[in-house]
Amino acid sequence: MKIVKKEIKLLQEDSNNVRKHNQANIEAITKSLKNFGQQKPIVIKDNVVIAGNGTLQASKILGWEYIDTVEIPSDWTEEKIRAYAIADNKTHDLSDWDNDLLLESLNSLNEFELDVVGFDEKELDDLIEFQDKPFKTIRIDVDDLKEHPKNYQEHPDKQLEEIIASIEDHGFYRNIVIAKDNTILAGHGVVLAVKKMGRTRVPVIKLNIDPNDTKALRVLTSDNEISNSAKVDDRALSELLKEILEIDGDIKGTGFDEDQLSALVFTTRPASEIGTHDTANEWVGMDDFKPYEDEFKLVVRFENQFDKEELMEKIGVTLVNKEFGKTSSIWYPERPRENPSAIFFDEQ
Repeated sequence: MKIVKKEIKLLQEDSNNVRKHNQANIEAITKSLKNFGQQKPIVIKDNVVIAGNGTLQASKILGWEYIDTVEIPSDWTEEKIRAYAIADNKTHDLSDWDNDLLLESLNSLNEFELDVVGFDEKELDDLIEFQDKPFKTIRIDVDDLKEHPKNYQEHPDKQLEEIIASIEDHGFYRNIVIAKDNTILAGHGVVLAVKKMGRTRVPVIKLNIDPNDTKALRVLTSDNEISNSAKVDDRALSELLKEILEIDGDIKGTGFDEDQLSALVFTTRPASEIGTHDTANEWVGMDDFKPYEDEFKLVVRFENQFDKEELMEKIGVTLVNKEFGKTSSIWYPERPRENPSAIFFDEQ
């Protein structure tokens, strides 16, 4: 291998470079070159950088005029050059840090600041936390995952359809968390949905714990139950769902359909705002909404529930929601209910 110093102004970056360098990456390379110099040459072909594009960018920032280079053998084909460029980038991704040794080394630095070696204080804190609670994000064959025998949740087809719609729209933003033996701790529904989709690999967070360790069991329960402690503003939720519906044309993947949204609107607003099922359907924008025109109303008051039910029996009409509160809504003669899941209430 012959190392040759080249004028930097003669070199150009590879426009087909598969590795992209963000600002933080270039800053780290620049600090390394400034403090330690160039300790390995960049690889070029006819003055085009094949490996070391980040080093070239950093050297320009430092104002260098020359840089050490190695020329690709002249008999290499274009395909071999491309393959080498990919392999050179990929090898960096395949190695892992020894977290304990890395922390020990970083803490032993006296002459150099953390940023000189590409780290900062926040990353050091992350390493310390990782030392206590190690995990890594990987991709794994879905068939290698095992259901936890203590999983207590079932996942009906409707829920799986919603998860599938979410994955198709957004990808895997829902976490699948597994123990060190690939037992699922969180994300059983996601795994079932993935299998139903025919997908073979999924991203997972792998914890270095046994599946029956109490830490693992806490993950199993907390993933299911912590969200139940949240207080939901149903009105705000309905507004958000309507916004999605108006922009995208459907709300698949949110856990709601249009009928459920109509029911949510009906139950979270007073009669002065949303007085009927039809009004709720209209608010949602359901295609089958048909308003009743020239609607007449008769308000009948009762001293007790028995009298109310007795009248309903005499006229042969079923109460829409006799099990909720003291106010009910009926049609006479009876008409089919557009949204049987909705609960009617009135301001009285």
